[in-house]
Amino acid sequence: MNKKHLISLSSFVVLLASLSFLAGCGAGDGMITISGSVTLDGEPVEDGSISLMPINGGSMGGGLIENGYYTAKSSPGEMAVQIHAHKMVTKKNPTREEVERGLTEDSVSIIPNVYNRQSKLRITVAPDQKNFEFNLTKDGKIPDGMAAKM
Repeated sequence: MNKKHLISLSSFVVLLASLSFLAGCGAGDGMITISGSVTLDGEPVEDGSISLMPINGGSMGGGLIENGYYTAKSSPGEMAVQIHAHKMVTKKNPTREEVERGLTEDSVSIIPNVYNRQSKLRITVAPDQKNFEFNLTKDGKIPDGMAAKM
């Protein structure tokens, strides 16, 4: 399996875990299709996933990021957003066994935790609010209008 497939597989696994409950949802499920772009320091996020968790009730949603763009399903309302993307890096000091087994690379997150595990990103999804541009930075600045209310 090549590096690109491993990264895609890890993003897909994260998305599947987030969306497993959506099985059986149909056209009348109240979900809204949203879309937009995801960049990190101005560069498109090539491969990843976006998960949407309702703040005040509703269903979780999400989708995949490909070539800097995503399409996702979301219930309407305020959503906490988690964005995940990984890249393969060479291990600095692989063990002899790792070298023999060809395990000299690791998948590491390229997105700061403030945008995923410790997400402070919030959006409000509505029939007339379906496009969201996530302009992320390595220093973790929250884009204007997307900060969690304290």
